[in-house]
Amino acid sequence: MNKIKKVVGVAFIENGKLLIVKSVRSSKSNIWTLIGGGVESGETEVEAAIREVKEEFHNGFEIYEEDLKPVFCFKECAASDPELDIIMTIFLCNKKIDQALFRNEEILEYHFYKLGEVKYNLSSAIRDHFLPFAISEGLLY
Repeated sequence: MNKIKKVVGVAFIENGKLLIVKSVRSSKSNIWTLIGGGVESGETEVEAAIREVKEEFHNGFEIYEEDLKPVFCFKECAASDPELDIIMTIFLCNKKIDQALFRNEEILEYHFYKLGEVKYNLSSAIRDHFLPFAISEGLLY
């Protein structure tokens, strides 16, 4: 039986484009992901999403519970470990990014992804789960 880890992803969409990032961890597989990460012990998914945004932007940009809308949850095998299953909750964040993004020790690159761009190797969470949802809802174009 596989271990299970709860994780969160936060989707920022502006002008029909999705914010994707390449972190130190995801760069090892050349994969672009959402802002997010693991849910710590005693933490709710919402608390984890708020913490991860603060940590990964690392420039004073913060979000609050009212900025988040949970859109769905799914379970799959972790790309980094075949003996680990993740249960991922994805949130839409309705707060506009009001400060310039920049690289830090955790996030190496960021990009606002437009549908159809092929040079970005998207994580399965984005490719297989979030994109179909966002397209069906008319969020990405």
